[in-house]
Amino acid sequence: MSFEIITDSSTGFSYKYVVKNKIRMISYKYYAGETEYDTFVESHNEDWLREFYDKLRKKQSTTTSCINADVFTSYFTGILNEGKDFIYLPLSSGLSITYEIAADVCEKLKPLYPERKMYVFDTRSAAQGQGLVVDYAVRQRDEGHSIDEVYQWQVDNVMKICQWFTVDDLFFLKRGGRISTTTAVAGTVLGIKPVLHIDGEGKLIKMATARGRKASLDFLSDKFGETAISPENQKVFIGHGDCLNDLKYVQKSLKDKYGVKEFETGFINPVIGVHSGPGTVALFFYGKGR
Repeated sequence: MSFEIITDSSTGFSYKYVVKNKIRMISYKYYAGETEYDTFVESHNEDWLREFYDKLRKKQSTTTSCINADVFTSYFTGILNEGKDFIYLPLSSGLSITYEIAADVCEKLKPLYPERKMYVFDTRSAAQGQGLVVDYAVRQRDEGHSIDEVYQWQVDNVMKICQWFTVDDLFFLKRGGRISTTTAVAGTVLGIKPVLHIDGEGKLIKMATARGRKASLDFLSDKFGETAISPENQKVFIGHGDCLNDLKYVQKSLKDKYGVKEFETGFINPVIGVHSGPGTVALFFYGKGR
């Protein structure tokens, strides 16, 4: 029996990737002023993402909202009524209540569809880190693994999906309450760039600071070298907040130093970009542990 892999737009997947890999996508919304926007657009044109980051640079008021129970109920029942099982891999419960909402909907649907298998797994991941989790599920599905085997791989391996971020503009971390105003002002004056990661609870926490942009990007590369498993044999994901040259700098470093051959790169989706801001670079890979 076939099964569907569902995820949400936090992954940063392009429309091309979603179509190619037969993924079911649920879109968050973001708001700029009073205007509502989807965070997944069925287009190969990425101008809408550049426009989003332009809004952030102008410090336009932007917010996001979680996916509600009605959306999940409609989406899940549509798949179940097709006679298919599913596994949903959402944004981390440490960053959003989306997982809890989806899991509750799933529990309510199980008695109505006793013959179907339904999994909602907390990825404890975000952005392209969540994307990497989904990518492993896609590869396993395409290799012929069952939905139970895909779910068990997640249980056994999600803590080995390493997730490191650095940001360029401290305003967005300050606005989100992750650093104080004093720290943001001092950091801006001194050129201090924080390095953060997603921990075992799926929360974004500050791990280190670097003096200057290049040093913060080098920190990401160095951390990869310390913890990555078989660098030359894995696909590495990198996301960027409209700073492609910085992404390319990290990518070249991973190629030259560690022999990485395969990458999946792209914009950090507005779901995360609202909170991390333009100039964010985020690195995701399979490693020894978080």
